[in-house]
Amino acid sequence: MRRQPHLLLALSGHGYGHLAQCAPVLQALRARLPALRLTVMSELPRTVLAERLGHEFTHLSQATDPVLPMRSAWEVDVAASLKAFDEFHRDWEAALQADVEQLRVLAPDLLLANIPYRLLVAAKQAEVPAVALCSLNWAAVLASYCGTGPEVRPILEQMWAGYRAADLFLAPQPALPMPELDNYRAIGPIARQGRCIRQALHAELGVKPATRVVLVALGGIDSALPLADWPRLQGLVWLFPQALEASRDDWFDSRKLSFPIIDVLVSADAVLTKPGYGTYTEAVCNAVPLLTLARPDWPETAYLNAWARRHGCLEEISVAQFQSGTFGAALERLRQQPSQEPMEPEGIRQAVDVLAGYL
Repeated sequence: MRRQPHLLLALSGHGYGHLAQCAPVLQALRARLPALRLTVMSELPRTVLAERLGHEFTHLSQATDPVLPMRSAWEVDVAASLKAFDEFHRDWEAALQADVEQLRVLAPDLLLANIPYRLLVAAKQAEVPAVALCSLNWAAVLASYCGTGPEVRPILEQMWAGYRAADLFLAPQPALPMPELDNYRAIGPIARQGRCIRQALHAELGVKPATRVVLVALGGIDSALPLADWPRLQGLVWLFPQALEASRDDWFDSRKLSFPIIDVLVSADAVLTKPGYGTYTEAVCNAVPLLTLARPDWPETAYLNAWARRHGCLEEISVAQFQSGTFGAALERLRQQPSQEPMEPEGIRQAVDVLAGYL
């Protein structure tokens, strides 16, 4: 009888991007290894996990690392973030040993981390093979907001030690450069691919076939939208992933549609978003133009924007333009850019090749 391999997936709970990065890889891995047993360690709700991963997994609902406190979907609360990381590291050794014991009980054949770092140290002590998979790491993020001074340096050293403890750190492009890691391996982009259902989408929305559709996708972090001055543009409707206090005939709730959200994205004329890996790669790999908020403080922004401009269509607007609703001209410039071809998310296969080698 063939042995059933066991994979432990540990996910950061900061938004849905870490799940979005891993889900296509896990689906492809399960297609290659149908007997795979999956355990997911994450504070994300099971319903959210099941939507991306299917229902065949064991869920351990627990935090794996600090979550960056946010003032909005695009603004980090820096002081609260430093406090959260400081508290996480305060009882490091005791918490690390608890992780080691839990890994010994779970006895996975492989830990896949996106991107908890203390668990990677625990895996090394428990002699569990471990691979990190992410386009960024929390050490670089914390340093970009809080610096590298004496107050932060001991925390950063423990974080970098965690990432170095992984057998490999797979970095799907576009990714932060990580010269601090000698186990860093760049792979291609990771993204879901959908199908175009434009005609059916227009029919369900009850709009004319020539109507342009813009999907608003600001990530898995709730944020109030400044809709009082939202532009009403002729021949264009907006899809929002949340209930709205007010209503207009050009506003729709994308959650009420009968289509998978990836198919809605593929069928949209543009996506309004903020710099973040999942939406960027899904849009570019499916040849959907991006209208993005300026986010100069986020360490990934420069790399994401450069990659999106090179392989897709991107226009950037300021937060002030977003809040005042004065971004109709940017949408029009985006519409006039030459269309791009879809891009193959080759990082999925590359990651699966690595993980299957362990399993």
